[in-house]
Amino acid sequence: MEISQLPGLGPKRVEALRKSGLVSIADLLYNIPRTYLDQTKVSTIGNCHPGEKVVLIGTISRSGIVRGRSSRFIATLTDGSGEIQLLFFRGTSFWARKIKNGTRWLVTGQVGEYRGLQITHPDLQPIDEGEEFNGCIQPIYPISEACREARMEQKFFRGLYKTVFNFPGLTLSGLCPRELTDYLHFAPVMANLRTLHQPQDFPSIYKAKRELKVLELLPFCLRMVKRRENQKLRGHERQIDLGTVMAAKARLPFSLTRGQEEALDTIVAGLNGKKQFHALLQGDVGCGKTVVAMLAIMAVCGAGEQCALMVPTDILARQHFKSLKPFFDAAGLSVRLLVGATPAAEKKTILGELQMGLANVVIGTHALFSKDVTFAKLGFVIIDEQHRFGVGQREALLAKGDYPDMLVMSATPIPRSLAMTLYGDLKVISIKEKPAGRKPIKTRLVNASKRDDMKKFICTEAAGGNLCYWIASRVGTDEEGSARSVDEIVDELRNYIAGPGRAIPGGATLKVAGVHGQMDEAQRDAIIARFAKGEIHILVATTVIEVGVNVPAANLMVIDQPDRFGLAQLHQLRGRVGRGDAQAWCFLMIPEGDAADSSMERLSQFSQTEDGFEIAELDLQNRGAGNLEGNEQSGAWVFRWFDWIADQELISQTLETAEHILKDSGSFDESARMKIQAWYGEKEFANEDGVH
Repeated sequence: MEISQLPGLGPKRVEALRKSGLVSIADLLYNIPRTYLDQTKVSTIGNCHPGEKVVLIGTISRSGIVRGRSSRFIATLTDGSGEIQLLFFRGTSFWARKIKNGTRWLVTGQVGEYRGLQITHPDLQPIDEGEEFNGCIQPIYPISEACREARMEQKFFRGLYKTVFNFPGLTLSGLCPRELTDYLHFAPVMANLRTLHQPQDFPSIYKAKRELKVLELLPFCLRMVKRRENQKLRGHERQIDLGTVMAAKARLPFSLTRGQEEALDTIVAGLNGKKQFHALLQGDVGCGKTVVAMLAIMAVCGAGEQCALMVPTDILARQHFKSLKPFFDAAGLSVRLLVGATPAAEKKTILGELQMGLANVVIGTHALFSKDVTFAKLGFVIIDEQHRFGVGQREALLAKGDYPDMLVMSATPIPRSLAMTLYGDLKVISIKEKPAGRKPIKTRLVNASKRDDMKKFICTEAAGGNLCYWIASRVGTDEEGSARSVDEIVDELRNYIAGPGRAIPGGATLKVAGVHGQMDEAQRDAIIARFAKGEIHILVATTVIEVGVNVPAANLMVIDQPDRFGLAQLHQLRGRVGRGDAQAWCFLMIPEGDAADSSMERLSQFSQTEDGFEIAELDLQNRGAGNLEGNEQSGAWVFRWFDWIADQELISQTLETAEHILKDSGSFDESARMKIQAWYGEKEFANEDGVH
């Protein structure tokens, strides 16, 4: 059945629903009420007290718009026991047309007091004269502006759902099979949807919501538990080379932190086991994950197997190769670099060495998962900044070995609730300490009115040799004019520097350049390389420098429009400075107006902590989980009903439920098992190989 076939829906209303994202019957049914009004108990105005939430029935005795600095519409409701004012500060003309003297209304809202009793912006429902009111629980739907313009308010939607549920044989595709809902002692999905749209009591609403949330989370949990069980059946024994690892540790110019030692011990124990080892190593920027990964690689290579380290950018691959090669050379291990820009002749040699087992380790980018890259015995895959790779890319690399062990690394700490589901089949290893000697980055909020002072400070510091990042939120020009682009900031700084008295000692002029994701990669890398050498003093950039850029001499960062970034992303950007032993600063250029007011609290919270795990939790609370999983970095999995903050206790419960279902598969006949597997298998989640 098409939505246009529903009675009362002409072309204009169908278009209004389409603009609101409601284009099918399924969209309508899944558009559950945002809240409910308890209209089962009607109060009298004479018994109302400030602070109470009440349901009243009365008649409008007088009304009108009160003009002033901020106009408002006031209507007086009376029921014989007293009177109360209804105040509307928004849509005054609309309410003036709708609410007429002598009309009867059902009013729901919270009682306030100012020169008498009043209710501000109550929920209203007209009642015809002589109509009897039977108290009920009224669903309250989110109403878009397009629907309001088409005169589709709460009463319309309640009637619409009554019509929909009266259609015989109403059902939806992709619903949880009845055999599984019966096994879980859940109501059928359609019955729960009916309960939410046509509620009888609050306990049934709570039950229906909970069951829909569990069924929304359950397919992912079933697949994740199944992957975890499959891993137990795969893997092979190897004899880890601890001697090579210990020798390499002794050659390090520093001692490992306790967190690094514990992480390494956990990884080595996993690599030494009989079962396939898949783990997530997470920790803040600068906590030393790469060193741990290098030592783990040595343990596997010493056992006669090959390792691949995949990173998202050429510049990061080159940095890793340059910093790690001396240690691999000292251990007698052959390491190669393979990136998109590798010359054809050199690439051919490297491919041959990998295929014949002459190269022990390869460090590279997306070039590693191309079809012409083959290994003699790939035993261990490490994926750095794993969120920058799609599922298919990671699978392509893993497929080059016989179920190799895998370590994915992330400098974006993941809240525990997300880790339990997204990485429930991985061993989650966290490093929380930073290496000794690193000074905390000082983060300060700067009002946009101080922009010229900020430019003066940055240029003075740059003249003294302190390199600076200036982060822009846009590549192109902002049509609204509220955010400067990379090129605009570059021009702004160059014009400022062109003023008198702004030169580096010795007569050289301060150099400013910009980089962003739409540039040619070779050109971008060349500019970043010049910045690292000190040939460019201020680098204006988008989030393209968020990972894979290591410039220890850069100790200043200005972030324009920080309200446009999530806290975790701000934390990643801030991690580009403070990579040496000098004091580093990060300045958040707060915008003026409403944007500043709405973002001040979360940015203040961010400025007071460098703990990436704490910031991850704050970011989850502020922004929600968003898109979590899929074939692209941004993901393709968004919950309709499950809330990562309010419903965290459901995660562990649903994981346990998934385990019980798979262990108790004998409770279902063959037909039911096929239905259940098709149900959770057809969801567009990630791959079945333990990487998300």
